Amino acid sequence: MTRHYYKPPPGYGKKRPPSFFKWRYAAAQILLIIICFQTIRTIFLPTTFDVLLLVILVSSYWYFRKKPY
Repeated sequence: MTRHYYKPPPGYGKKRPPSFFKWRYAAAQILLIIICFQTIRTIFLPTTFDVLLLVILVSSYWYFRKKPY
């Protein structure tokens, strides 16, 4: 018999399906290709939109590649 001295936070113990992790990994791979293309484009034709788009893409890539806890 286990005793709970505190109430676990909501969502504790819920596991995500394996397909979710496959989708995250696939999205990160696609984003990496787009980031490479956008970096080359930003180097040759730098505009404000290109720089902002590159920042958004890199932050999205970071989000998809971080370890889910």
